[in-house]
Amino acid sequence: MKETLYTVGQLATIFNRTRQTMHNWISDGRFPNMIEAGEGGGRVFLVPASDVERVKEEEATKLIQELNRLGFQAVSA
Repeated sequence: MKETLYTVGQLATIFNRTRQTMHNWISDGRFPNMIEAGEGGGRVFLVPASDVERVKEEEATKLIQELNRLGFQAVSA
């Protein structure tokens, strides 16, 4: 089974961040299984869904920690 791959533009939409932020995250190694294709200005970065899910979990954890720090409490749905 093939894993879904996401472009920088798709990542920006998923994380509600800019394309530049996604490039920064790639440079910082947040997507270790990223695939780079092409050369020079024609480079394309493709990030596997498994990396995306892991970073989504990290971002959710950071958000929960920040909300807790600010005194917000979770309520049952």
